[in-house]
Amino acid sequence: TPETKEACERYVEKLEECGYCVHWPIRDTEQDDPTLGVNICDTNLSEILESDEIHVWYLPESTGIHFDMGAVYMLIRILGHKKKVIFANKDEFAKQITEKNTKAFFQVLNFLDKNTS
Repeated sequence: TPETKEACERYVEKLEECGYCVHWPIRDTEQDDPTLGVNICDTNLSEILESDEIHVWYLPESTGIHFDMGAVYMLIRILGHKKKVIFANKDEFAKQITEKNTKAFFQVLNFLDKNTS
């Protein structure tokens, strides 16, 4: 939604004002992808791999975030990379994690939140 995009933009601006180098996919990843998303996934995965911290604005309806968080989970859990994961809107999705704790993806988010912050 426009409100969510504006909130994310403010969050990114604050990080950049504090000196962080931020890759914000909606702004920094070329969205006109002739490979039907492969270039988008490759770009975002490359940025995730190169980063020390991953700040997540989790939206359950976003398919891209699920792909990206799967990549983060694999890097941390399977390949042993050290990444700090920060959930920017944790309070908004914490209730969903509790309510849907039988859903595998919410367990992944819960794992990342408890083991990397």
